[in-house]
Amino acid sequence: MRKTYKKNITYSVIPFGAALQMFLIAEPAENFVTLPEDDTQGHGKSVPDWQRQIRSTFDAIRATLVAEGFDAGVVMSNFYLTDIAMKELLRQIAAEFFPKGLGAMTIIPQAPVSGGVCGAEIWALKGRKIKRQESNSDNIIIAESDSVRWFFGGDFRSDNSPVGAYNRSLNAFKNFGDSLTANKFRLDQVIRTWIYQGHLVLPDKTTADGVLQRYQELNRARTDFFGETKFLSKYLPVECKSTAFPASTGIGADDVDVVIAAVAVEAAREDFIAVPLENPHQTSAFSYGVNYSPQSPKFARGMAIAFDNWCQIFVSGTASITDSESRYGGDPTLQTEQTLDNIEALIDGSNLTQHGIRGFDSSLANLECVRVYIKNPNDFNVINEVCKKRLRNTPILYTIADVCRPELLVEIEGFAVTVK
Repeated sequence: MRKTYKKNITYSVIPFGAALQMFLIAEPAENFVTLPEDDTQGHGKSVPDWQRQIRSTFDAIRATLVAEGFDAGVVMSNFYLTDIAMKELLRQIAAEFFPKGLGAMTIIPQAPVSGGVCGAEIWALKGRKIKRQESNSDNIIIAESDSVRWFFGGDFRSDNSPVGAYNRSLNAFKNFGDSLTANKFRLDQVIRTWIYQGHLVLPDKTTADGVLQRYQELNRARTDFFGETKFLSKYLPVECKSTAFPASTGIGADDVDVVIAAVAVEAAREDFIAVPLENPHQTSAFSYGVNYSPQSPKFARGMAIAFDNWCQIFVSGTASITDSESRYGGDPTLQTEQTLDNIEALIDGSNLTQHGIRGFDSSLANLECVRVYIKNPNDFNVINEVCKKRLRNTPILYTIADVCRPELLVEIEGFAVTVK
């Protein structure tokens, strides 16, 4: 396992079963700007050079993937934009640099904290036994390795007609479900979702009981979409006695709409385990009281995938919450410390053992890629100081995003990998 840092790119190369995977984070080489020639015609100040910044980001991505031998193996890519109006420009430049695509691509209206116009997160696989299969969509990659079939999907959105956070979220979920079915996967095989909801905490609907946030309406749509699905029953160890839901992040975005990305698995090996993880210091999100949301958030704190001597943990969006209560309101430093404490407890080897995954040691040092969502950009320096101290060389992407409760200032998610 190794982690590498360059000027505008960081990445980890680690095992993916018997193969290898890379998690890569890239941002513009610098925040290139353009100076208007005529202040009466222009903005009167320097403005971001969108194209130059995006091109420098793609140039770094392509060079690194080629150098490491992952250029044909991208399975998921996320691009974070300060302005969603850049979406088509980014797609055009992506097609120029990567004619065969960048896997399941999701474009997310979240501004990188760095001040650049874009940020990127890439997940790529390589190995002689990895097989990529054709899917029926540009935003889906199907891959097979170690007798495990993987679904990587991104950019699932609502159709044009639904109105309101509930209807648009439910429609986006249904479009995602249709893509699973079209590629011979099932909803109960989903292990990880990412849900980016525009204006997350704004009011959306008034009921007899009060005003519902857009996040609460999202939770209601997710509950209705999941229905009575029994997730991962084929792969759960006997020790897993809790309700099973996928790992997930539900986070704010600058657009007014919702976009979803997801991973699902189907395994044809007897030693394959997929188990949702809960934090011993937190109430399970799906058990939250109605004071937080009429329908509780249906997700696990994490998801561990294990077979042979390899284990990968998908860490859900995590905040400064113990039991079900927010902690250290107004203090970004202590909230970040508590959030990392929560992640450390979640992925610790003793917690894995409690969930039926034995023989793996794990700590914050096993995090191979981390995403940090910051509510207030002015909190970046203190949050970054804590993350640098405790996560050391882990590649980190910082973006600006609303968190699900008004008092929460930071949310962190990531991937951890450990081998026996």
